[in-house]
Amino acid sequence: TQKRVRQRIRELNYKPNMLARGFRTGKTNTIGLIVSDISNRFYSRIARNLEDLAWSHGYTVVVCSTEEKIEKEQEQIRLLRDRKLDGLIISSSQDNVECFEKLLEENIPHVLIDRSFDNLSSASVSVDNFGGARLAARHLLQQGFRKIALVAITPGHISTIRDRCKGFLEALTEEGISIPNDWMILVPFNNIEATIKEKIQNLYQAGKLPEAFFTLNNNLTAECMINLNKLSVEIPKQVALIGFDDVSYFRLTNPSVSVIAQPIEKISETAFDLLLRQIEGNTNAETVFSVKLPVEIIIRESSIKPKNY
Repeated sequence: TQKRVRQRIRELNYKPNMLARGFRTGKTNTIGLIVSDISNRFYSRIARNLEDLAWSHGYTVVVCSTEEKIEKEQEQIRLLRDRKLDGLIISSSQDNVECFEKLLEENIPHVLIDRSFDNLSSASVSVDNFGGARLAARHLLQQGFRKIALVAITPGHISTIRDRCKGFLEALTEEGISIPNDWMILVPFNNIEATIKEKIQNLYQAGKLPEAFFTLNNNLTAECMINLNKLSVEIPKQVALIGFDDVSYFRLTNPSVSVIAQPIEKISETAFDLLLRQIEGNTNAETVFSVKLPVEIIIRESSIKPKNY
């Protein structure tokens, strides 16, 4: 009977319905990845690394992008849960922990990456955003810059944005430096290009360009550089630039761009390991569920003050 069934399977090119099999076995060998913006190089690299890791362990990955919309993220979590995915890895835009408390109550394996919440026992992998921003501030101060602008992005409640702002501002405050309102640039997530263009043009036309910019992610860094170049503002001779997040082309631009670099491969590996432990039930009282990884400063041409200037 088995031989006849296998023969008919080959003849009909039959493929099992994995969703139906998942409902029967309770396992789909599929995990979900939810991020704010898959077009951002940071998240696309995370996705690629996780896909490779998942494939090597017999899993596939479903990727969702929330556009920093709280309701959209909640709906994506619900949809992936309904499809019985084995676990979730989430870079969250939520302003409270309610949806993650429900995941914990229902024993749904999940790991928060990049962004974290206080007083939540979900597994998480993040980096030292506060310390990384302090590194950037101290580097600019050591170069002799005192008139410094901070370019942040909404929504401000997200831990990465909050901690980077806090770390940078505290380092300046320790040196008796404050940032005037004109140089505290807040950029809406859904309007990065137009906002940065307008803000930099206004500062340039008013003769109020700072000595240096610190940007909170790679998209902000790139847009600042593009618009300064359009205005023929020389980097770093007239304005220095350092950003949070590294991308490959920052090494190739003229000038090359200084950054605070995150360990993307380590973030991916740690998150997948924590999720796999939950899926396979390999957790115990000694399992580390909250991991904060170090960052590093990579000093390139854009933030080095020219000699005799």
